[in-house]
Amino acid sequence: MPKIYSIDEFANRCGYFFNAYLTPKDANDKTFYSGRDPSPNNGYNCRHPECGEVQEGIGCCFPWSCPLGYEADEEDFANQKIDHNGWTDYEEGEFIIPNSGEEDSHE
Repeated sequence: MPKIYSIDEFANRCGYFFNAYLTPKDANDKTFYSGRDPSPNNGYNCRHPECGEVQEGIGCCFPWSCPLGYEADEEDFANQKIDHNGWTDYEEGEFIIPNSGEEDSHE
């Protein structure tokens, strides 16, 4: 059964999520990706090679551009065949539904 997640819940479980302002480019280079405050998308960043939104060379984590799911909409919140995960109120840009089988594979 498809399940709705807030973007925060999803990001906390996703292995591609990172904060460009807080994360070094690699283990040997202690300079940060962005080198500025704030980083693109306020630190909601993505390393997935198919990330649909890139700003200043850094992937951005958005429900509508995630290759691992799709943005939940009002119809999804009305659909009884979707697990609402305790959420009752739709808010644009705040929720994602992982693609089938992605709930566990993106951890």
